[in-house]
Amino acid sequence: MKKSVLYLLSLLLIFSFDLFTPNPASAATDFVDIPSTHRAYKEISYLQQGNITTSDIFTHYDPDAPMTRAHAAAMIGKAIQLHGTPVESRFSDVATEHFASGYIEESVNRGIIFGYKQEDGTYLYKPEQQLKRGEMALLISRAFGYQSDTTNAAAKEFMAKGISQGTGNGNFGTEDLMKRGDFAVFLARAVNAEFRVKGEEQSSTQMFVAVDETTTLNMRTGPSTDYTNTKKLFTGYPVDILYTVGSWVYAKVDNSYGFIHGEYLTTDEPTISGIQDPIDVITDIIGVEKPLNQLTIVIDPGHGGKDPGAVGNKMQEKEVVLDISKRVKKYFQGTPINVKLTRETDVFVERSDRVKFAKDNKADLFVSVHANAFNGKATGIETFYYSAANNPKVAESKALATYIQKRMLEAWKLPDRRVQSKSLQVIRENSMPATLIEVGFIDNAKDAQFIASPAHRETMAKAVFLGTLDYLYNYEGREDIMSFYTNNHATPSKKYH
Repeated sequence: MKKSVLYLLSLLLIFSFDLFTPNPASAATDFVDIPSTHRAYKEISYLQQGNITTSDIFTHYDPDAPMTRAHAAAMIGKAIQLHGTPVESRFSDVATEHFASGYIEESVNRGIIFGYKQEDGTYLYKPEQQLKRGEMALLISRAFGYQSDTTNAAAKEFMAKGISQGTGNGNFGTEDLMKRGDFAVFLARAVNAEFRVKGEEQSSTQMFVAVDETTTLNMRTGPSTDYTNTKKLFTGYPVDILYTVGSWVYAKVDNSYGFIHGEYLTTDEPTISGIQDPIDVITDIIGVEKPLNQLTIVIDPGHGGKDPGAVGNKMQEKEVVLDISKRVKKYFQGTPINVKLTRETDVFVERSDRVKFAKDNKADLFVSVHANAFNGKATGIETFYYSAANNPKVAESKALATYIQKRMLEAWKLPDRRVQSKSLQVIRENSMPATLIEVGFIDNAKDAQFIASPAHRETMAKAVFLGTLDYLYNYEGREDIMSFYTNNHATPSKKYH
């Protein structure tokens, strides 16, 4: 008889007390105010991937703002897969059109939320009231099927499980007010044990995959189909269940951990013979870098076809930058990193199509290659990135631009026109770290000596390649690229960002 652990255990999701409220918006893109250096970057990014985050402004998470009861209700509700469709609320201070009304009402129906009783016998939810740390712990504790029924008990449970380390001296700070960034950290740790710090050893219950023999069951990095699929499991394969999150279980399969939908698990041992081993799909799991063969860099030779770009000294920009870009490509082809050019011949490509090309190819980095022209007197090398409120990759783009600029200056010894912010479509509209480089002034006699020389174009291509490696090594902390330096008789640059 098939049993769904998750389904059964989801009935245990009871929290009493109160919850929370926000202003709409689950972000579908990275938050501008959460750079990769932010202390809660990994946790917020993880919740965002599962469409669990909420915020008042689509592009901002606002980590230092108060965590309201409405926002908390919505985020916890999303994490445990409650239905969030707006409904008429029993609370007079929660309108039907309120973004969290559905999550609040379903939590009430499940015994999770009771609100605040008034003298006239009615209840208020107080959606804009800031949550306290103790209240947060109790709500998450009950939502995830823990046993606490007081804020102090929930606080102890949080510290025992490694969800929190407290505020020092063994204190949890139950009366301290909750900030949005801290809430995301605690919720991510409750959802996924890989975020936790130390914590007690978890017991497990063995179950078995129960799907049709012609299909497989996905194991994911989080409790929804929005998360990355890491393994495919065949019917009858044993899994060790550690805990539940709504309708999903957090499980151990061999030496890997992940989430499986509980509907497709059973306590009955299989009667079939020859159970097939799981298939590893991808290693994009918490704490593990994306493999090099899954990184994609798009090189964008500017102009082309009917658009010659800058002209000078019997040269056209479109030809020069295509040649340099092809040379850059050859360097990357000596590594496992995927490299793609927006054009490889003398064709015209719209700027919007260059952006689309990068996004369609799921590029991790974007480098647009150009040459300058002005009045024949201007000289030097410059690099651009886009810095504006709606750009989620400002810090990354600036770092990429900086590392490439440093290498280009070493290669050609031309004047440094610096790394600058500028609104250029191919970097403005892209969603990955992006930069636009100007290798020199094609109409300047000194610069043209470098631009016209095949040997110097080769050194420029190598500079772009090494600058990109420097970004990956220094900014992203990737040590798996060290051999690429050695193979090209180079060493990593110093840290500039």
